[in-house]
Amino acid sequence: MSSSVSSAVAGSFLKGLLMGLKAAWPLWVLIALIVLGKLAWRAYEMQRLARSGLDDIDRMDGKVFEKYLEAVFRKRGYKVLRTRYVGDYGADLVIEKDGLKTVVQAKRHKGKVGVKAVQEVVASKGYYDCDRAMVVTNSIYTDQARELAKANGVELWDRDDLIRELLAADAKHALQAEVQIPAVNTAGQPNHEDKAVCAVCGKAVSEKVKAYCLTHTERFKGQIYCYEHQKTIT
Repeated sequence: MSSSVSSAVAGSFLKGLLMGLKAAWPLWVLIALIVLGKLAWRAYEMQRLARSGLDDIDRMDGKVFEKYLEAVFRKRGYKVLRTRYVGDYGADLVIEKDGLKTVVQAKRHKGKVGVKAVQEVVASKGYYDCDRAMVVTNSIYTDQARELAKANGVELWDRDDLIRELLAADAKHALQAEVQIPAVNTAGQPNHEDKAVCAVCGKAVSEKVKAYCLTHTERFKGQIYCYEHQKTIT
């Protein structure tokens, strides 16, 4: 008797379980589609990241990142002036197009970029007599930085914006030809020599030429020029 009762209970349980699974199959399909969708989006993002060259940017130092952005803006049709490395008053690049000058601060960063970057670029906008100001990073911004930028009309490029701009310009291979990407050593750190280059033509200059330009700040305004372009600076 007890054996029959047990069998009946087990049969009822299995029948109920099967009916429950059958009734809930749309939910299981939905969950499977969500999981597959996330995996597909992740694969797309990884492919997008590789095509943009941002993985190269993530291992650059600040100076190489500035040179990379210089090449990006030149490719977009801007005239670009790179400010001096020391005492740049919060600006790394001054770009000009269609009669409008924009001061740019480049933040190659691992963590979130805060309000200091926005404050500095706002101050440098007046110093360099520019119409606009922007900050470009390979990272993201704090909410406070975004709020301050909005209040002061500062354009912000975060990681997603930078990827979009690089992809739109199909920039990876073209820019790698212009800017030497630092190799990564066995410790996972950048391994490069940051050679001085002419601010006009990008030609590498000797340490002697670099020192000469940097010691004649009144004439060269903290910029470095090759021998040929020094002749054009009075």
